[in-house]
Amino acid sequence: MEDVKRVLAIDLGSGKIAAIVAEIGPQNEVRVLGVGRAKSTGIRGGRIVNIEKTAISVSEAAQQAYQMAKSEFDEVVVGITGEHIKGATSRGLIAISNPHLEITEDDVQRVIDQAKTISIPMGREVLYVHPNSYTIDDQRGIKEPIGMIGMRLEVEAYIVTAQSTVLMNIKRALSKGGVEDPILMFQPIAASAAVLRAQDMDQGVALVDIGKDTTDIAVWFDGDLVHTAVLPLGGQLITNDIAIGLKIPVEKAEELKLNYGVASVTLAEESDEENIEVEGFHGQRPKFFTRRDLAYIIEARVAEIFEFVKEKLEQSDRFSRLVGGVILVGGTSSLPGIEYVAEEVLGLPVFVRKPHGVTGVIDPIMDPAYAVVVGLPRLARMAQTKGGIERPGGKTSVKDFIQKIWNIVKENF
Repeated sequence: MEDVKRVLAIDLGSGKIAAIVAEIGPQNEVRVLGVGRAKSTGIRGGRIVNIEKTAISVSEAAQQAYQMAKSEFDEVVVGITGEHIKGATSRGLIAISNPHLEITEDDVQRVIDQAKTISIPMGREVLYVHPNSYTIDDQRGIKEPIGMIGMRLEVEAYIVTAQSTVLMNIKRALSKGGVEDPILMFQPIAASAAVLRAQDMDQGVALVDIGKDTTDIAVWFDGDLVHTAVLPLGGQLITNDIAIGLKIPVEKAEELKLNYGVASVTLAEESDEENIEVEGFHGQRPKFFTRRDLAYIIEARVAEIFEFVKEKLEQSDRFSRLVGGVILVGGTSSLPGIEYVAEEVLGLPVFVRKPHGVTGVIDPIMDPAYAVVVGLPRLARMAQTKGGIERPGGKTSVKDFIQKIWNIVKENF
């Protein structure tokens, strides 16, 4: 079990903060030891809007996961998103200095570092590097160059950058929540690691993660990460439309969406047409609606979201060649019939998927809404193997972690 790492993974969402403590094995198998969840009240669209509230939510979710696992972890990996995160393709080129011309791990790291030297605007920093393929002399398309012979090594990599001040606020909120030295990862890439298989990435597929405030996109082709995007809209937009259209409070609109909502009017027409009673605003009489009333509102907004998704996908020149279609994850993807609406708008096959290759405490997380947090340990290991991230050192003990969390709880409750 030498090659097994234990990771505390945290998904910083606008609707929820999810945490797991998990073991990640050499074949990227994930064994979940503990799970935690807390309502997110200090994050909007991937940005921290209230550090104290975010810290409390982080500590609550992490404490739940850690109390269940009761074990040390080697590192903390945190999934983030937001419009401030951008991606672009870059290249690096080095000469092989080894007298035997054998390519080593150091050579791979050097060429990746060279790819990072792209012109990055002031106020931004590299969040993640995904090495897509290597060229040794004139031999292209190499995925694993270590051990091969050559005089010149070139890498084509996808570089993800983020706004420095946003990252600083995220790290400050995490620190106040008892989480130190986090490795920050981009959420749609983590979700890809949870639900996509190598065959999906080879034949071409788009991962679309529809959260509360954002919709995140990652496009894969020939096994390479070729495009990412973040849309500033998600499931909350649907809830708001229901509240406005039916003239009911937003919290009641959310309940209505979760309990009775379908994304396709066709599905609603096939169901019974009994009236649904909903409390109105204070002092108003209850209101009555059918599932079809609700479906008309939801379908229109869902279709609009996928029109924006299509625009982002068309920015990738692989859009028409995505044989694997589109894979949906995120809480909003659980709306019945959402894949049918998406297929009609996108003109591609669409599937909703749960995490795979996971054992241990899986009942709470075998849901598309938990794709990011389950994929984070897998992505962290893949990135370490490929040289895409640098890790802060240190191991956190149960005693130190619980003491920090307990101090936060005493200060805030």
